[in-house]
Amino acid sequence: MRSAPTSRGTLDNAVPARVSPGLDLLPWLRGVVSLAFVLLLPMLIIGTSVRAVFSDRAFMLQGFRDNQVGISTGLDDPQLQRIADAFIAYFQAPPGQLQMQVTAFGQSRPLFNEREVAHMQDVQALVQFFFRMQIVAAAVVLVRIALTFGIDRSGVPIGREMLISVGLMLVAIAVVGAFAVANFDAFWTLFHQIAFRNGDWQFDPDRDYLIMLFPEPFWYSGTLRFVSLIAAQTLTVAIIGLALLFISPRVLSAPPPPA
Repeated sequence: MRSAPTSRGTLDNAVPARVSPGLDLLPWLRGVVSLAFVLLLPMLIIGTSVRAVFSDRAFMLQGFRDNQVGISTGLDDPQLQRIADAFIAYFQAPPGQLQMQVTAFGQSRPLFNEREVAHMQDVQALVQFFFRMQIVAAAVVLVRIALTFGIDRSGVPIGREMLISVGLMLVAIAVVGAFAVANFDAFWTLFHQIAFRNGDWQFDPDRDYLIMLFPEPFWYSGTLRFVSLIAAQTLTVAIIGLALLFISPRVLSAPPPPA
């Protein structure tokens, strides 16, 4: 015959039943954060690269010099410096229009026409989208790091996820980079067709100052710089991921030094 269960046994069985639903949520939460981490880590890299390129005053001024923009536009160096400052500030500013009065070939005129102003509003929106995604992705990365210390107690899972994310980035870099190097004109056209569907991105290089300031060679150099920044960050993430995956387990499992 079995003895009847005691009240203590009943309580012992009831406690896990109350606690287990909360515990079951932890693996689910970790899985969601890990998936977001894998998908958004590339966005952190891309957003950081976009911010670096579009905030680099020296790169912009060097592009003006390399492409002899002062000769083609009739703008002197102080005006070109003011234009570079205005562009950098514009990408950090609330949505609005970019316009200024300049003196070109001895005549005062607005820098941009209406189509160029409208296009720059589209560019500002696109650039600031990547700025916001950089912040969101950085927040997800910080949460994932917190879970590494709070739940995983090991660098192996996050190291594995970093390498998966790097794999996604390498595929993207290979495809985009090969397309851009093989036929930059077609790549640049396709990019604009996808990003700016209203068709206001086509300008006359003999009349429109936006394309005179930033001709195709400038954007070719900018694209190479952008891809180089992405590649450098991706390599850094890969090295950290490999270290966490293969080195950290040995360090954590090593016996403590003798007293």
